[in-house]
Amino acid sequence: MSALRTVEDGVAFAAKCWAEGYNCAESTLRGVCFAREVPLTDSAKRMATPFGGGIGRSEDLCGALTGGVLGIGATLGRLTLADDKLKSYESAKRFYDAFRERFGAVKCCDLNKGDFKSPEHRERCGEFVREATRLALESMTRH
Repeated sequence: MSALRTVEDGVAFAAKCWAEGYNCAESTLRGVCFAREVPLTDSAKRMATPFGGGIGRSEDLCGALTGGVLGIGATLGRLTLADDKLKSYESAKRFYDAFRERFGAVKCCDLNKGDFKSPEHRERCGEFVREATRLALESMTRH
């Protein structure tokens, strides 16, 4: 499936979602799927919600990273056992490695440092959302 929208369209849509108040995982998932023109059901949108703040604000795996992996799965994941799962695995691994390389960490506690209320949090995590969307989309174009 070739995306008719650009990576930058996806990044802009994710940034818009973040600005509207969606969390990091929700925003990144929506941006990736918007760019790839993958429709999201209400259930799919809901599934991203608890990943915000590193899984329920536990500050574990970054929500933007998780949202990107969900977007990769929505695009390249398999529907049946006969489908190839390796495309999604390979893309997710490229994305994970690129995110870790770009930010030096993958855990919310290292990236956000327990700050969920300040203006700096909104700015800092907004960058994670934008870059996670970009990196997830780029990881899918290299297979």
